[in-house]
Amino acid sequence: MVLFEGTLGLAVGFLLAVALAQYAKVRSTKGWQLVAVAAVLFLFSAAWAAPAVGVYLAPVALLREAFELLGWLFVLIGAIFVAYETLLEIF
Repeated sequence: MVLFEGTLGLAVGFLLAVALAQYAKVRSTKGWQLVAVAAVLFLFSAAWAAPAVGVYLAPVALLREAFELLGWLFVLIGAIFVAYETLLEIF
């Protein structure tokens, strides 16, 4: 049984990663904020996949792809920030 799949699964996974980083008291705040923004963008993208929404908003389906693209961009930048700040703490 698959509970979360597609962009909804990505959003839930990124939000879980942000929550676990907050729980572990990871000091990289700017990177994790970018990952949280990306998770919200993936939630917006997943909302377009709902059948009721897809019927009414079919003409603006390009927004779904724009949200996904922005989400991946924010995740990439956030991961680079987290890695950079973590490496600065180590060395």
